[in-house]
Amino acid sequence: MQQSDANAPVPVMSLNGIGKSFSGVPALTDVSLNVYAGEVHALLGENGAGKSTLMNVATGSLTPDAGSIEIGGESFGSLTPTQASELGIAIVHQHPAVLPDLSVLENLRVALPHSVFAGRPAKEVAEELLARVRLRVHLADKVENLSVAQKHLLEIAKALALHPRVLVLDEPTAPLGSDSVQMLFELVAEWTAEGTAIVYITHRMAEVRELAQRVTVLRDGHVARSDTLIDDVSDDDLLALIVGRRLSSTFPDKRTGGSDTPNLVVEHVTADGIHDISFTAKPGEIVGIAGVVGNGQEELMRALAGLAPHQGRVEIGGRELSTKQLLDASGYMPADRHHEGLIMRMSVRENAAITALKRFRKGPALSRRQELDLVTDQLRSLAVKAPSLDAEVSSLSGGNQQKVVMARTVLSQPKIVLAHEPTQGVDVGARAELYGILREISAQGTPVVVASSDAKELEGLCDRVIVLSRGQIVTELVGDDIQEERMVHTAVSSRTESLPVAVSRERGTSRLTRFLQGDYAPVALLGVVIIALALYILAQNDKYLNAFNVASVLTLTAALGFVALGQTLALLLGGIDMSLGPLVGLLVVISSFHFSGATVGSMLLGLAAMIAVAIINGLVNGLLIRYLKFTAIAATLATYFALQGFSFILRPTPGGTIDAAVSAVIQYKLFDALPVAFIALVAVAAGLELALKKTQWGWKLRAAGSDEPNARRVGVKINRTVISAYVFGSLLTFLGALMLMAQVGVGDAAQGVNYTLTSVTAVVLGGTSLFGGRGTFVGSLLGALLLTQVLNAMFFLKLDQSWQYYLQGIMILAAAVIYSVVRARVKSRVAA
Repeated sequence: MQQSDANAPVPVMSLNGIGKSFSGVPALTDVSLNVYAGEVHALLGENGAGKSTLMNVATGSLTPDAGSIEIGGESFGSLTPTQASELGIAIVHQHPAVLPDLSVLENLRVALPHSVFAGRPAKEVAEELLARVRLRVHLADKVENLSVAQKHLLEIAKALALHPRVLVLDEPTAPLGSDSVQMLFELVAEWTAEGTAIVYITHRMAEVRELAQRVTVLRDGHVARSDTLIDDVSDDDLLALIVGRRLSSTFPDKRTGGSDTPNLVVEHVTADGIHDISFTAKPGEIVGIAGVVGNGQEELMRALAGLAPHQGRVEIGGRELSTKQLLDASGYMPADRHHEGLIMRMSVRENAAITALKRFRKGPALSRRQELDLVTDQLRSLAVKAPSLDAEVSSLSGGNQQKVVMARTVLSQPKIVLAHEPTQGVDVGARAELYGILREISAQGTPVVVASSDAKELEGLCDRVIVLSRGQIVTELVGDDIQEERMVHTAVSSRTESLPVAVSRERGTSRLTRFLQGDYAPVALLGVVIIALALYILAQNDKYLNAFNVASVLTLTAALGFVALGQTLALLLGGIDMSLGPLVGLLVVISSFHFSGATVGSMLLGLAAMIAVAIINGLVNGLLIRYLKFTAIAATLATYFALQGFSFILRPTPGGTIDAAVSAVIQYKLFDALPVAFIALVAVAAGLELALKKTQWGWKLRAAGSDEPNARRVGVKINRTVISAYVFGSLLTFLGALMLMAQVGVGDAAQGVNYTLTSVTAVVLGGTSLFGGRGTFVGSLLGALLLTQVLNAMFFLKLDQSWQYYLQGIMILAAAVIYSVVRARVKSRVAA
């Protein structure tokens, strides 16, 4: 440990007088923290106390309003994630900063500096990192299909790779099983022995005692106690500092007396991941589900909640319920609150009220006053800290988000409450309140089932505990037999045989499953459709594949294809570019002034003008979206009308014939059937595809569209990525305009308008997600080819032109349904 003299340690990182507010509400006020090499510094506080906010300032995710950050004697007003990483500061976020639409390997490549992989195959480095944290997944697996615990282990693996000077662990054990927790503790010991300074955020006092040397407590954004040696303060004092009062007991009293007639009967329930589960519960009892994480707990909870089909009987209050009835009757609190428990873009009020709308009904409408009164009372009873009821739930701390999930469950007045990891990320004060609410619900006669990886929690809360191993019950504990040691020992020493493959969680994802999960399944399907359609048309008309028709189809595809590639960039970001159609028209109009029997100099000037207009269009779109906060559709719709207006100002009527020699060059064909323009399109699409999947540019582009906040956390420069993508998309559209210029041969302002929606259609048919993060350029090329093929088929099949639009609509609907259903089924199979 570094020291300035014999007695005083020198901090490796100091946060001095940090202040931070959100929408005028202070989150941190004059907070200071010193972190020392080779030590674990516990950072404690209630949910919303400012712990994660302070660490996001330290790691560059947030810019402080006041204060400074000192690293190794150098002072900074603020940091970026990239700067923090270069200075040796890493963080394992409470909510993992992973990118769901990227693979495990791609997540590592986009988040880690190139030096981590230098001189060695990337897959070899990645496999070593995953092995160190005992994460057994395939590198090609999409991260969206990983469990919450697996995502946390991936986050820890990223931190391992950096060998940081300062490592922040924000609630690292919340979703982990006992084996993974022990592995993490061993890693913490290794890191501190090597001199790493660790800031450890947790709500579990036992972990503080086991790991930490120093402790700082935050309360309501202020320092309640700072830089205290852990041996100098008792647990009771720490708890009092955290909650601002003395806690008499964490757990409420258990059931005593009452009816012996069960109000919950589960008989021989079998589903994916579980087999022959049977247990009962009496009124007033809370049933716990214990076991090593991944042994059927989630599957059992989902089956009881009606979210998964099952065999067997579930009876509540003497009435057997079907899967659909269970779905309507249950109040389910999932472990993954971000993806299953909350709608992150909706407000606190909307999230709390959404399953209880029937309670607010007043005639055919809803009573706003009743909704506000009930939601406010429920949130107040849980001490939810939020700027307002109408604040986005994503702005709340993790623990307060969990309280909103609990509030929603209580407001819905369910017939059974299923709480999966109910206190994950919740502070000790609120934890006692949640336990009290669960006990109160149970005492009122509603069955309560709690699944938790914290055996101590189950011991203190539950009247009856079943222990699962490999999806089967290995023991049931009641009364005084419910002890942490017995639960843990039974779970880890069980010799229960593995389930059949149909219901086992132990299997890995097959190559076929990964393909169906991936981005190329839609491409393969589209290829089959194109070939099948070609064969059908050929069977109706043997002239379909003559050289002239093939050349015509491929030439038309070249123009649409380049525009579709540009549109793909916007959709990969989760946006859209409505301006590309009018941009094509404007560029063709500009060309008509410079390519009509003109000199080489005039044509070069025309090309320069076209390129400049394309770049300006992309810049305007990007700046409107990123800096003026326009939505993508609003920004590009504005430029849509502006470009269309400029086109008609320049050419109110068609005019300016394009030089025939220029058109001939652009439309040159090999073997009278293969246009060079189409070859160029294929080459550009292949190059873009390679860059999308194999380069930092492509990973960052998809990262920004997959999850913008997490992409920013791992160091992606979002503004630069988005603006450059819109500029590049406009430049690709410039290439499409060259193709169209040669085809129409005249400056016509109305020619390009249809390319906007047609390009979107082509990209969606190619499998690119409208929500961003997923897609391929090859798929967009094939989508353009299919649309051109359909247009061409109208002539050979002697169909009315209106059929073109019918077929396009049918294809989009079919593609959306097929892609969604296949991916959903594959995802459910992986989860099981």
